[in-house]
Amino acid sequence: MRLMDAEFRQKRDGLPFTRASADALRKLIGALRAGNMEVRRYEKNFLHAKAYVVTVAEEVRARPEGVIVGSSNLTGPGLARNLELNLACHDRPVVDEAERWFDDLWNEAEPYDLAAVFEEAFWTCSPWEIFLRVLWQLYGSEIAEDSTADGDLPLTNFQKHGVARALRLIDDTGGVIVADEVGLGKTFIAGEILQRYHKRRQRALLICPAALRDSTWKNFLATHQLFVECLSFEELANDIRLRAPRSESTGQNKLLRPLEEYQLVIVDEAHNYRNPDTPTRAATLRRLLFGQRRDLVLMTATPVNNSLWDLYHLLRFFLRQDAHLAERGVLSIRARFDLAMREDPFSLNPDVLYPIIDATTVKRTRQFVKKHYAGDVIPGPDGRMQPIVFPQPKAISVRYNLDELLPSFFDRLERALDPDSDDAIAFARYLPDAWMLDEADEEDNARNRALTGLLRSGILKRFESSAFAFRNTLKKMVREHSVFLDALDAGQVVTTVFMKELPADDTVFEDLLRATKHSSDATGYDVEGLRAAVERDRRILLALADETAAITRDHDPKLRVLADALVEIARQAESEATDSIDEAQKRKVLVFSFFEDSVEWVRDFLETELATRPELAGYRGRMVAVSGSGDLDEPSRQQAAQGFAPNSMEAPAGHDADLYDILLSTDVLAEGVNLQQCRHIINFDVPWNPMRLVQRHGRIDRIGSPHNRVFVRTIFPVDRLDQLLNLEDRIRGKLAMAAASVGVIAPIEDSAHGDQVFTETREEIERLLAGDASLYERGGTVGAAQTGEEYRHTLRKALEQDRDRIRNLPWKVGSGMMKGKRRGMFFCAVVGKESDFERTFLRFVAAGDDWCPRDGDDAIERELGTCLRLIECADETPVWYPEDLRERAHAFWSAAQDDILLDWMRETDPANLQPPVRPLNHRVAAFIRANLPHGISEDRLNRSLDILETPWPRRDEVLLRGWFEAGEREGVALSQFLIGQILNTGFEPVVPPKPLPPIVPEDIEVLCWMGIEPSNDGSAESA
Repeated sequence: MRLMDAEFRQKRDGLPFTRASADALRKLIGALRAGNMEVRRYEKNFLHAKAYVVTVAEEVRARPEGVIVGSSNLTGPGLARNLELNLACHDRPVVDEAERWFDDLWNEAEPYDLAAVFEEAFWTCSPWEIFLRVLWQLYGSEIAEDSTADGDLPLTNFQKHGVARALRLIDDTGGVIVADEVGLGKTFIAGEILQRYHKRRQRALLICPAALRDSTWKNFLATHQLFVECLSFEELANDIRLRAPRSESTGQNKLLRPLEEYQLVIVDEAHNYRNPDTPTRAATLRRLLFGQRRDLVLMTATPVNNSLWDLYHLLRFFLRQDAHLAERGVLSIRARFDLAMREDPFSLNPDVLYPIIDATTVKRTRQFVKKHYAGDVIPGPDGRMQPIVFPQPKAISVRYNLDELLPSFFDRLERALDPDSDDAIAFARYLPDAWMLDEADEEDNARNRALTGLLRSGILKRFESSAFAFRNTLKKMVREHSVFLDALDAGQVVTTVFMKELPADDTVFEDLLRATKHSSDATGYDVEGLRAAVERDRRILLALADETAAITRDHDPKLRVLADALVEIARQAESEATDSIDEAQKRKVLVFSFFEDSVEWVRDFLETELATRPELAGYRGRMVAVSGSGDLDEPSRQQAAQGFAPNSMEAPAGHDADLYDILLSTDVLAEGVNLQQCRHIINFDVPWNPMRLVQRHGRIDRIGSPHNRVFVRTIFPVDRLDQLLNLEDRIRGKLAMAAASVGVIAPIEDSAHGDQVFTETREEIERLLAGDASLYERGGTVGAAQTGEEYRHTLRKALEQDRDRIRNLPWKVGSGMMKGKRRGMFFCAVVGKESDFERTFLRFVAAGDDWCPRDGDDAIERELGTCLRLIECADETPVWYPEDLRERAHAFWSAAQDDILLDWMRETDPANLQPPVRPLNHRVAAFIRANLPHGISEDRLNRSLDILETPWPRRDEVLLRGWFEAGEREGVALSQFLIGQILNTGFEPVVPPKPLPPIVPEDIEVLCWMGIEPSNDGSAESA
């Protein structure tokens, strides 16, 4: 049998992934290898129709022969089942002519090893090849467009790649978050982007903290001759055109040009705009960006500080359409964040947000730069190029005995804070609605329960930090409980906002109670039950506060180990120094605490210790403390930082020289300052949020550091650490249950106390306790360090070695490896290949111990980030491929295929693509339609209604309720007021994504697959 143009070769990629097709393919390969078929490839032109020429030998001329031309493929379905159209001719002259025609083509064709082509489908590739093929499918088109062309600034290659990717994201979304880890030169990336716009004669505006404007940016812009208007946050907020509509302040003309002339806006330390309620920050920036599209660059190493909503609110500045990322499978950005919060309200790096982060953010870490750009060079202090070198971090565990403070006190505190204890504080003052006579809203109840979790957690962390911080907090809470009870006696139930209005001396309490809007009539409550609960809480809090009053600085074991650590640092500096100046540099130390009270506690202790302890004589008169509030009566943050590290902070000429060797600070100095003259950090508290430690570490571990090593000490209460962690875990578990019970986003959106996923956090804390510095090497927790930039550059480097091999890997190839802790089968599948609606799907189907697909809601992993972590491997990763792995893959593929089909078909129904709108918005829209203002344009009316009938954040929903229910207006006047307020929000009407066309299972094609068996040690995987 002779085959030409290898029809099977063209159809191979479409072969169904079934046992039957695999068996048929094996038989075909056998026939080809046995010589029963000869195949040639005709290169000049392809035959689009199918021609079958059937001839017989002379001795059997009685058998039928003929020519068949038509649409039937030479496959089982093509010949037996499909509806095909073919025409046949059995006339001998026609058959002879067709045979001569075929022979002529055959003689021009070349022999072709079709069996080898089909055998590719049964190849066992390496895990590395499968991983690279998946990366090519996801990121290949971007890599092909990469450019590292020289710009005007002296950029490293990783910075050039950062500029190229940032510009691509700006084109796609109108903005980008540049979130490279601290010390990697985000300023240079922003500077190069500025130059690109300047060359296009487009005006730019740079916004940054005043301290950075006057130091970092002033010097940088002058050095590189960049011409851009630069304003501080405060200056922008005071511009008369950006003031709030009802602001009492007059404002000034701070911006030099009309608003519409600014095409690019760059915000440095952009996390300062993460709180949407701040009228002088977020509201100002929203007004600046309102209307015509302006490109936006948000620079921050910490787009997520305390809550996922930090990131969401930053993205809202440029992702105005909630469905903007629908082609990436994110139908609603808001819904993704809600889902992340329901799954785990503590996770700051949930995989469910990976597609959003990857589509909006440039994010690289030190580990990434060290791994992929080891040969890069940068200008040194003398102007000559030098290799990029980071100091080696060394983690040191400093331990103390917590029970030395007050024996057994922690046991009593544990009972008071444990949400499962009968002796626990009820925090009744913070959730009085639980005592309402009418049933309270379930969502509000869930939020209040979540709030109590935050309070428990906050008290616990203050206790571990210092007795002083703990006692001050409890004393404040006791006072507020007393105020609450006084108000209850006066017939009012007051809110926490009322407490914030109350002056320290209580002299105007009665006047304030009469005037405040933050209270409600007590007649709607079970007053006696509420009073009893609040009085009980006050007694417990007062007893705990009084018991800690006996703790003094002189007897605090934590302060003693801190002083001993300073002695060790001073001795090390003396032994290693070449002269007195070098010794002063080597003994510099940053001491961080989460709490300002603890910074004060440490400062007052060390003042005495430095004055009396001979080993610390070198530090005398050279200590300074700073905080966010500035209440410590010390120099400003900028002055303290420049006096501590005048070289790296580029202190201005005439500024006093090196003034300080010990700098005590809250996290106010964990960002925006370059303190690389220093080589020691001491973390005074348990690192409840490991990412905070990474931010602090970034102050001294920077490109161009004068130190080969940096030392990061963390103080641990080693005798009670497990109990502390267990209690925090229980508190967070209850908090998460409360938040997830009705799918609310509390407490995170309205509060700034969320932390990492605790399982991962605990692992990081235990590693630090053991002296493991991998947290600093990775630039974060395992989940936080994952970035699409890592995958892109892994692919970029592999393509340099063998581009064709990666691109041309045949479809449906598979492999297997031993890794991590999860067993199952991974698939990369494609729907609509090479069409306008092509989409790629990653699925991991979990397996049981018997290597059969598991059942249950958690049996299939769909998230891009998790799936990529599961298959991430190295070139040397060995193949694990038992004989029956391919056969077992069929059942797993069936489950994955069904799941992908369900996912796809959901998007074919327009009803599923409409965003959910809250009842309040519908009510307001109906009111406006029933009370149409006179003379309003149709465009203005329709736009306001379109904006109204879209999902609103809860914060803005609260504002809408206030506008609608204030009672100050009614009828047409209220309607006109509402329309104005709605249009002033700057919201965009939601445009739902287009429905997808229906498909059948056969339209879902397997690109590649991989079996994963847990490794013996469960290493290299945390998903």
